[in-house]
Amino acid sequence: MSNTPSPPPSRSSTPTGGKLRSDAARNRLKVLDAARAAFSESGRDAQMGDIARRAGVGVGTVYRHFPTKESLAEAIVEHRFQQTLDFLRNEVLPDPDPWHGLARSLEFCGIMQEQDRGYAETVTAMVGGSTFDAAAIAELNELTDKVLKRAQAEGSVREDLTVADVSPLYIGLCHVVQAGVTDWRRYLGIILDGLRPRRCADCSGD
Repeated sequence: MSNTPSPPPSRSSTPTGGKLRSDAARNRLKVLDAARAAFSESGRDAQMGDIARRAGVGVGTVYRHFPTKESLAEAIVEHRFQQTLDFLRNEVLPDPDPWHGLARSLEFCGIMQEQDRGYAETVTAMVGGSTFDAAAIAELNELTDKVLKRAQAEGSVREDLTVADVSPLYIGLCHVVQAGVTDWRRYLGIILDGLRPRRCADCSGD
């Protein structure tokens, strides 16, 4: 698939919901990037001092943003979720080709999981059963519904597909990538083929 998307920069937020200064926001993102690398290499044994060194900041800066490793792991998950929302809002919906936009959203999911594979298991274990707030989930469903309906309106996606059907497709693709399948784009192609409208011959059973 051409025009492979790259993850966009995500909006930064603080645990208290306040707006960070630009330098503090940059430091926070540096810490998140460094933590992903550290968790990938060392798992739960990754040390805050090592994360600070990788980020090029003082360890006090790390603790100011993230008091514990668990809060840091949770922030990584939230950061990735926000990147997905940003990509749907800023890249997929403005795409003049609704089918291409839908395909890009699934490919983006695969790319994110491929990048996450080294540390995802560690982060998931540290976060435990943490879930996103209802507003974030509602926004994801709303954006996904818009993407889907645009493609259905132009006739490129089967009409019986709903938002409830899309989530398992994303999850299935994520599992394929997390399993280490290097040609996961082949599976993506299979998924996309299944989203296309059925031919009349197939509908009649001939």
